[in-house]
Amino acid sequence: MGTYTEQRVLPYLEMSDLRPDLFEKAKVLMEARKPKHPWANLSPEALLNIAGFVRRDVFTGKVGYTLAAALMFGTDSIIQSVAPGYKFDALLRRHDIERYDDRELVCTNLIDSFDILMGFIDKHLNDPFYLEGVIRVSLRSLIFRELVANVIAHREYVSAAAATIKIYQDRVEFKNPNIPHGHGPIDPLNFTPYPKNPTICQFMIQLGQFESLGSGINKVTHYHPFYAPGAPAPSFVEGDMFTTIIPLAPVGGISISHIAGEVAGEVAGEVIGEVSRLLNALEGGALDRRGVQQAMGLKSQANFRNRYLLPALKFGMIEMSIPGKPNSRLQKYRLTDKGRTVLANTK
Repeated sequence: MGTYTEQRVLPYLEMSDLRPDLFEKAKVLMEARKPKHPWANLSPEALLNIAGFVRRDVFTGKVGYTLAAALMFGTDSIIQSVAPGYKFDALLRRHDIERYDDRELVCTNLIDSFDILMGFIDKHLNDPFYLEGVIRVSLRSLIFRELVANVIAHREYVSAAAATIKIYQDRVEFKNPNIPHGHGPIDPLNFTPYPKNPTICQFMIQLGQFESLGSGINKVTHYHPFYAPGAPAPSFVEGDMFTTIIPLAPVGGISISHIAGEVAGEVAGEVIGEVSRLLNALEGGALDRRGVQQAMGLKSQANFRNRYLLPALKFGMIEMSIPGKPNSRLQKYRLTDKGRTVLANTK
C-alpha cells in the first residue's frame, strides 16, 4: 500500500468497470488545454499507465488499477463500491440556512464532478465585470475553478465525511475531509503546499482543471479583492476537515441577492433583471424620464415609474439631479456608486 490512499491497488478492478466515454472526454479536454497533447492519442490502457493509474502493490506484488483510476474513470456503481462514503454536497443557503434553497449531490466520476460543481457555482454566484489589461476575464471562474479543483484534488476519498460547498448570503464555504500536514490557519504568503492525491492532481493538470500545487490559494488571494471589494480576506484552515471561507461583497451593506429579493416584493431574478435594464440605460450618463424610457423601449409612464424608477431610487441605485424638486421638468436621473456596483455584478 502506498503513502497515498488514492494509490491503493484494487486487484479486482477491470477495464470493463471503467467508462470508455470518459477516456474520450479526457482526450478532448487535454487537446483543448494543449493542442497535440502527447497523451491524446493513447489507448485507454496506455493512458492509465502513463498517468500513474496502474501500480504494483508492494505487499502482494500484484499489479492493478488504483482507487484513483476508479474515481476518475469508473462507473457510478463501481465508485460507490470502492469509496462508499464519497460524495460532494453543494448547497445554496441564502434564505433557508437550516436546510437549503437548492442542492446538488454529486457521487459520480471526478471528470464530470468538476463540471457539475462549477455549474452549481455559475448558477448561484455573480460574475462582476473585470478587465485584465484590455481583456475581460471571469473573476468567478478564476477564483472558484481553483477552489472546486482543490476540493476534488485534495479530498481524502476513503473518509465517510462529505466534501461540501455551501453558498450563503455573505460567504461561500468549502470543506473537504483531509489528512492534515498541520493544524490551524494557513498564511497565503508563507506556506508549504503538500500533495494529498498526487496522481489525481497531475491528471487534472493535464485536463486543464487544476494548476500547479499551491497555486489555488495564491490565485484566490490575489483576485478576491476585485471579486468582493470591501469584504474580509479569504481564510484557509487545515485540520481533519480543510476549510476555506470566501466572503462575498456587500452592496451598501445589503447583498445583491437581498436587494433583488425585496424590491417591490417581486421574484428575485425578475426584479434584478428589470432594475438592471434601468441601470444599463443610465450607464452612459444622466437622462431625463423621457430619455430613459426611450432608451429602454418603454411606452407606459406608470409602468416605468412603478417597476423600474421607484425601486431603483428606493434602494439608492440611482439618484435625482435635482433631489429637492422631484417633478421638475429639468429633472434627470443618474447612477450612484451602489448602482454602478450592482450593474457590474449583474453583467
